[in-house]
Amino acid sequence: MGSVPGQMVTDGGFVSRENILVMKEKGIDFIGPMGVGVAQSAGQMKRRGVDPSFYPEAFHDDAVRDTYRCPAGKILSPDGEEKRPGRTNHKYRASAADCQKCIFKEKCCPQNETMGRVIVHGVDDPVVVIHRKKMETEEAKQIYRQRGAVAEFPNAWIKEEIGLRQFRLRGLIKVGMEVLWACLTYNIKQWIRLCWRPQWA
Repeated sequence: MGSVPGQMVTDGGFVSRENILVMKEKGIDFIGPMGVGVAQSAGQMKRRGVDPSFYPEAFHDDAVRDTYRCPAGKILSPDGEEKRPGRTNHKYRASAADCQKCIFKEKCCPQNETMGRVIVHGVDDPVVVIHRKKMETEEAKQIYRQRGAVAEFPNAWIKEEIGLRQFRLRGLIKVGMEVLWACLTYNIKQWIRLCWRPQWA
């Protein structure tokens, strides 16, 4: 539309840490829920054959010593960090000797044959933390509730009535033309329903 919006409301699937940072840089009030990642972490643990009693949540952190203690009582020490957009992942690793001889190895790290168990402690960028807190407010939740009526129905209508489930052309300009005609069709239909027909009723 030739200008940057003051506010953007989006589905949770598009709310990433990187997008939160970009919206902040552009001065756009970004509204959208962000998952905590617990389900994703649990899925990874399950695929690796880790018993639920040895999921990351079962490891206790010691902020003073900057270490973690596993359910079997072994210590995991700092083992570097990884920088990602909007988040820093701090790694903690147990010694290989402790893990390889541990009686709980098959429950804790069954696929790890040579090294110690690793725990990742992520620290979000302050901008991301502020976004999470904002989305907990009633004001942000109320704004987000409006998204369904504004976005979900038009998309569903365009897919079902017009049949635009995938683009038939290539290139941003041509795809933009497809979207433009679909949106114009939808808007004209709504204008007929809300404005044109009532005046002749």
